[in-house]
Amino acid sequence: MMTTLFKTSAVAALVMASASVCAVELDGGHEISVNASLVSNYIFRGVSLSDEDVAYQGGVDYAHDSGLYAGIWASSYDLEGDDEIEIDWYGGYTFAINDDVSVDVGAIRYYYADVGGHTTEWHVGLDLYGIGTALHYDQTLESWYGEVNYDINITEPLYVSLHGGYAEPDKGDGFYDLMATVGYVVHPNIDLYAGAAYHEELDDTYVVGVTFSY
Repeated sequence: MMTTLFKTSAVAALVMASASVCAVELDGGHEISVNASLVSNYIFRGVSLSDEDVAYQGGVDYAHDSGLYAGIWASSYDLEGDDEIEIDWYGGYTFAINDDVSVDVGAIRYYYADVGGHTTEWHVGLDLYGIGTALHYDQTLESWYGEVNYDINITEPLYVSLHGGYAEPDKGDGFYDLMATVGYVVHPNIDLYAGAAYHEELDDTYVVGVTFSY
Protein backbone atom coordinates (compact mmCIF):
# COMPACT_ATOMS: atom_id res chain seq x y z
CA MET A 1 0.00 0.00 0.00
CA MET A 2 1.55 3.21 -1.15
CA THR A 3 0.72 5.58 1.67
CA THR A 4 1.57 3.64 4.77
CA LEU A 5 4.62 2.03 3.35
CA PHE A 6 5.97 5.29 2.01
CA LYS A 7 7.14 6.00 5.54
CA THR A 8 9.58 3.15 5.17
CA SER A 9 9.93 2.51 1.45
CA ALA A 10 10.43 4.89 -1.44
CA VAL A 11 8.72 2.50 -3.80
CA ALA A 12 5.62 3.09 -1.67
CA ALA A 13 5.32 2.69 0.62
CA LEU A 14 6.32 2.83 6.38
CA VAL A 15 5.96 1.86 8.78
CA MET A 16 3.29 -0.40 9.34
CA ALA A 17 2.29 -3.14 6.94
CA SER A 18 1.55 -3.84 3.33
CA ALA A 19 -2.22 -3.62 3.22
CA SER A 20 -4.22 -4.78 0.22
CA VAL A 21 -5.51 -1.81 -1.77
CA CYS A 22 -8.73 -1.76 -3.78
CA ALA A 23 -8.37 1.30 -5.99
CA VAL A 24 -10.95 3.13 -8.08
CA GLU A 25 -9.90 2.99 -11.73
CA LEU A 26 -10.91 5.96 -13.86
CA ASP A 27 -10.81 6.59 -17.59
CA GLY A 28 -7.48 7.50 -19.15
CA GLY A 29 -5.34 5.27 -16.91
CA HIS A 30 -6.01 7.24 -13.72
CA GLU A 31 -6.44 5.49 -10.38
CA ILE A 32 -7.44 6.77 -6.93
CA SER A 33 -7.19 4.94 -3.60
CA VAL A 34 -7.86 6.02 -0.02
CA ASN A 35 -6.85 4.58 3.33
CA ALA A 36 -7.32 5.08 7.06
CA SER A 37 -5.47 3.47 9.97
CA LEU A 38 -5.74 3.22 13.72
CA VAL A 39 -2.41 2.22 15.29
CA SER A 40 -1.25 1.76 18.86
CA ASN A 41 2.04 3.50 18.07
CA TYR A 42 3.32 5.65 15.19
CA ILE A 43 6.73 4.19 14.34
CA PHE A 44 9.02 5.84 11.80
CA ARG A 45 12.43 4.30 11.11
CA GLY A 46 12.56 2.61 14.49
CA VAL A 47 11.40 5.65 16.47
CA SER A 48 8.03 6.16 18.16
CA LEU A 49 6.65 9.53 17.07
CA SER A 50 3.53 9.20 19.22
CA ASP A 51 5.27 8.59 22.56
CA GLU A 52 4.15 4.94 22.47
CA ASP A 53 0.53 6.10 22.22
CA VAL A 54 -2.34 5.72 19.76
CA ALA A 55 -2.18 7.52 16.40
CA TYR A 56 -4.80 8.16 13.74
CA GLN A 57 -3.65 8.09 10.13
CA GLY A 58 -5.06 8.36 6.63
CA GLY A 59 -4.36 9.40 3.10
CA VAL A 60 -5.30 9.57 -0.56
CA ASP A 61 -3.15 8.25 -3.42
CA TYR A 62 -3.23 8.95 -7.15
CA ALA A 63 -1.47 6.84 -9.79
CA HIS A 64 -1.37 6.89 -13.59
CA ASP A 65 -0.54 4.11 -16.04
CA SER A 66 2.44 6.19 -17.20
CA GLY A 67 4.12 5.63 -13.81
CA LEU A 68 3.41 9.05 -12.32
CA TYR A 69 1.99 9.07 -8.80
CA ALA A 70 1.17 11.55 -6.04
CA GLY A 71 -0.53 11.55 -2.69
CA ILE A 72 -1.16 13.11 0.67
CA TRP A 73 -0.96 11.36 4.05
CA ALA A 74 -1.54 12.61 7.59
CA SER A 75 -0.98 11.29 11.09
CA SER A 76 -1.39 12.47 14.65
CA TYR A 77 1.79 12.44 16.70
CA ASP A 78 3.03 13.49 20.13
CA LEU A 79 5.40 16.39 20.78
CA GLU A 80 6.40 16.75 24.42
CA GLY A 81 2.95 15.72 25.61
CA ASP A 82 1.00 17.73 23.03
CA ASP A 83 -0.97 16.09 20.22
CA GLU A 84 0.10 17.46 16.83
CA ILE A 85 -0.58 16.73 13.16
CA GLU A 86 1.92 15.69 10.50
CA ILE A 87 0.94 16.10 6.85
CA ASP A 88 3.05 14.59 4.05
CA TRP A 89 2.79 15.43 0.36
CA TYR A 90 4.65 13.25 -2.10
CA GLY A 91 5.01 12.46 -5.75
CA GLY A 92 7.26 10.69 -8.17
CA TYR A 93 7.66 8.44 -11.16
CA THR A 94 8.08 4.69 -11.25
CA PHE A 95 8.85 2.47 -14.22
CA ALA A 96 9.61 -1.18 -14.88
CA ILE A 97 12.81 -2.28 -16.57
CA ASN A 98 11.45 -5.83 -16.88
CA ASP A 99 9.06 -8.12 -14.98
CA ASP A 100 11.44 -8.37 -12.01
CA VAL A 101 13.09 -4.94 -11.80
CA SER A 102 11.52 -1.50 -11.34
CA VAL A 103 12.83 1.96 -10.46
CA ASP A 104 11.21 4.78 -8.49
CA VAL A 105 12.28 8.42 -8.10
CA GLY A 106 10.46 11.12 -6.19
CA ALA A 107 10.19 13.38 -3.18
CA ILE A 108 8.18 13.78 -0.01
CA ARG A 109 7.43 16.99 1.88
CA TYR A 110 7.01 16.57 5.64
CA TYR A 111 4.86 19.32 7.13
CA TYR A 112 4.32 19.65 10.89
CA ALA A 113 1.31 21.83 11.68
CA ASP A 114 1.82 24.53 14.32
CA VAL A 115 5.35 23.52 15.32
CA GLY A 116 7.41 23.94 12.14
CA GLY A 117 10.51 21.95 11.27
CA HIS A 118 9.18 21.14 7.80
CA THR A 119 11.54 19.39 5.45
CA THR A 120 11.79 17.81 2.00
CA GLU A 121 13.30 14.38 1.35
CA TRP A 122 14.34 13.07 -2.06
CA HIS A 123 14.62 9.41 -2.93
CA VAL A 124 15.54 6.86 -5.54
CA GLY A 125 14.36 3.28 -5.15
CA LEU A 126 15.00 -0.04 -6.82
CA ASP A 127 12.72 -3.08 -6.56
CA LEU A 128 14.71 -6.17 -7.49
CA TYR A 129 12.92 -9.53 -7.58
CA GLY A 130 10.58 -8.42 -4.80
CA ILE A 131 13.29 -6.87 -2.63
CA GLY A 132 12.72 -3.14 -2.25
CA THR A 133 15.71 -0.87 -1.71
CA ALA A 134 15.78 2.91 -1.45
CA LEU A 135 18.16 5.77 -0.75
CA HIS A 136 16.77 9.02 0.72
CA TYR A 137 18.31 12.43 1.33
CA ASP A 138 16.77 14.93 3.75
CA GLN A 139 17.82 18.40 2.59
CA THR A 140 17.04 20.10 5.93
CA LEU A 141 18.60 17.53 8.25
CA GLU A 142 21.38 16.94 5.70
CA SER A 143 21.14 13.22 6.29
CA TRP A 144 21.11 10.09 4.12
CA TYR A 145 18.90 7.09 4.83
CA GLY A 146 19.22 3.74 3.06
CA GLU A 147 16.81 0.85 3.49
CA VAL A 148 15.87 -2.65 2.40
CA ASN A 149 12.31 -4.03 2.59
CA TYR A 150 10.96 -7.49 1.84
CA ASP A 151 7.47 -9.01 2.10
CA ILE A 152 6.91 -12.74 2.59
CA ASN A 153 3.51 -14.30 1.89
CA ILE A 154 3.11 -17.10 4.44
CA THR A 155 -0.38 -18.08 3.30
CA GLU A 156 -2.90 -16.18 1.19
CA PRO A 157 -4.14 -13.98 4.10
CA LEU A 158 -0.97 -14.02 6.24
CA TYR A 159 2.23 -12.13 5.44
CA VAL A 160 5.43 -10.87 7.07
CA SER A 161 7.10 -7.55 6.22
CA LEU A 162 10.80 -7.09 7.03
CA HIS A 163 12.64 -3.76 7.11
CA GLY A 164 16.22 -2.67 7.73
CA GLY A 165 17.57 0.86 7.47
CA TYR A 166 20.65 2.94 8.18
CA ALA A 167 20.81 6.71 8.69
CA GLU A 168 24.03 8.61 8.01
CA PRO A 169 24.00 12.36 8.69
CA ASP A 170 26.55 14.62 6.99
CA LYS A 171 27.71 15.48 10.53
CA GLY A 172 27.58 13.13 13.51
CA ASP A 173 27.24 9.39 13.97
CA GLY A 174 24.96 7.12 12.01
CA PHE A 175 22.57 4.48 13.35
CA TYR A 176 20.56 1.54 12.07
CA ASP A 177 17.03 0.28 12.69
CA LEU A 178 15.19 -2.98 12.11
CA MET A 179 11.49 -3.83 12.01
CA ALA A 180 9.35 -6.92 11.47
CA THR A 181 5.59 -6.83 10.97
CA VAL A 182 3.11 -9.71 10.78
CA GLY A 183 -0.12 -8.91 8.95
CA TYR A 184 -3.40 -10.66 8.26
CA VAL A 185 -5.74 -9.73 5.42
CA VAL A 186 -9.16 -9.99 7.03
CA HIS A 187 -10.86 -8.62 3.91
CA PRO A 188 -9.53 -7.12 0.66
CA ASN A 189 -10.13 -3.74 2.30
CA ILE A 190 -9.00 -4.54 5.85
CA ASP A 191 -5.58 -5.49 7.25
CA LEU A 192 -4.69 -6.30 10.85
CA TYR A 193 -1.02 -6.22 11.83
CA ALA A 194 1.46 -6.23 14.69
CA GLY A 195 5.13 -5.30 14.60
CA ALA A 196 8.28 -4.73 16.61
CA ALA A 197 11.06 -2.24 15.85
CA TYR A 198 14.65 -2.00 17.07
CA HIS A 199 16.68 1.19 17.01
CA GLU A 200 20.41 1.12 17.68
CA GLU A 201 20.27 4.04 20.12
CA LEU A 202 16.72 3.81 21.56
CA ASP A 203 14.47 1.32 23.32
CA ASP A 204 12.54 -1.28 21.36
CA THR A 205 9.05 -0.21 20.33
CA TYR A 206 5.93 -2.09 19.23
CA VAL A 207 2.74 -1.54 17.26
CA VAL A 208 -0.61 -3.18 16.55
CA GLY A 209 -3.01 -1.65 14.10
CA VAL A 210 -5.77 -1.93 11.55
CA THR A 211 -5.88 -0.35 8.09
CA PHE A 212 -8.95 0.21 5.95
CA SER A 213 -8.34 0.86 2.27
CA TYR A 214 -10.33 1.41 -0.87
